[in-house]
Amino acid sequence: MNTPRYVRRCIVTLTSITAAIVTTGLTRPSFAQDMAPKSQERIGVYDSRSIAVAFAGSAAHEKQLQQLIAEHKKAKEAGELDKVAKLEAEGKALQAKLHKQGFSTAPVGDLLCCISNALPEIQKSAGVTTIISKWDEAELKKHAGAATVDVTLKLVDAFLPNERQRKSAIEIQKHKPISLEQAEKIKG
Repeated sequence: MNTPRYVRRCIVTLTSITAAIVTTGLTRPSFAQDMAPKSQERIGVYDSRSIAVAFAGSAAHEKQLQQLIAEHKKAKEAGELDKVAKLEAEGKALQAKLHKQGFSTAPVGDLLCCISNALPEIQKSAGVTTIISKWDEAELKKHAGAATVDVTLKLVDAFLPNERQRKSAIEIQKHKPISLEQAEKIKG
């Protein structure tokens, strides 16, 4: 009996497809291997307020203040009133920013730059891939399902705080942050 040509083509095509499926199935990892647990991502989280408290009074903060004071004094002695006003406004803005960082949830990336040389070792010792503020909801969502490790004290200690500063950095964590609007109203 003669098989029609279109049937023979269908058989050849089906045989080729079946061979491709079998070959792919043999080279692909098994379902059980697909379901093997992958190591869970670990991220370091910190309370940004503690970082701000540790920064205030640190050598980096003192250096920043001394530089601003020296520039202010020099401008005042030179009679550069516009520069004096600009430096005074800069000082007030820095103080307001530090209030937002220390009492609310404002980002502290600029402060972490002061200890950037310590960050890789902190990440390594904590076994984390990245370090994120616990208040940064948008960034934390990018790592949903990741295990979190609190690295706040490691970051605080990188600023080499005295005992009073360290105690204050720990104590601030026991209180809820205030709103950014409330922090703006704090007078320094």
